[in-house]
Amino acid sequence: MLPKSNLSPMEMLKIQANTLYTMNEQQRLLSINEPGGGQAPAIFIGMTSAGSLTYYHEQLPPNLMDELGKDSELPLDIPKLIRKVETFEPVNHVWMGPAYAFPEASDEWDLKVQLIGHEQRYLLTEYFPELSAHLHEKSPVAAYVIGDSAVAVCCSARVSIHGAEASLYTAPGYRGHGYAAETVKCWQYYVKERGRMPIYSTSWDNLASQHVARKLGLIQFGVDFSITTLNSRKGSDVQ
Repeated sequence: MLPKSNLSPMEMLKIQANTLYTMNEQQRLLSINEPGGGQAPAIFIGMTSAGSLTYYHEQLPPNLMDELGKDSELPLDIPKLIRKVETFEPVNHVWMGPAYAFPEASDEWDLKVQLIGHEQRYLLTEYFPELSAHLHEKSPVAAYVIGDSAVAVCCSARVSIHGAEASLYTAPGYRGHGYAAETVKCWQYYVKERGRMPIYSTSWDNLASQHVARKLGLIQFGVDFSITTLNSRKGSDVQ
């Protein structure tokens, strides 16, 4: 079952947010949506041409959420948002970058790309041994294979009911040949076959990743922004 191709940017943003993070019934951030969890940001703002959506960590006080909400209008005043968050926790990391959707499904990619299952996991041994133990939760896993080794892989970093976020790696010495882009083509096809929306996002300073997006003709539907903290409060899940 293929996902709908006529999703609006705001609908894509909602799918992405629910793929990146686990949330409670009030749509407050609980954790990073990965095996073993992980600390969610204090605030995540997704911006599209049609508007923006803001998500807050479950432990942010209501009064701080109100203040941040007032300061989340576009264009963002990032230094002001950081100062506000720091009244709750010291800021550890600020993230900002483009989020992409894929054009209509394509079933064409280099013949050296393989879908990696249990029987093919030996191909990961040389460059991506840590991935072998996580094939199920990272599925689908697509690899560009030279000889008996995968030299580039694209897998699902985070998966939800409606979406999957791409994770892309190329072994040193094999970069700059277009191998990564070919694995993404295969990965996104099988994500769509499983009824999910494939998502590709990166940071503004990751020029190599943005180059892959351009090469694939991906469609930017939004910009992601988040602030994470040092999590110095006992019992807090804030990053």
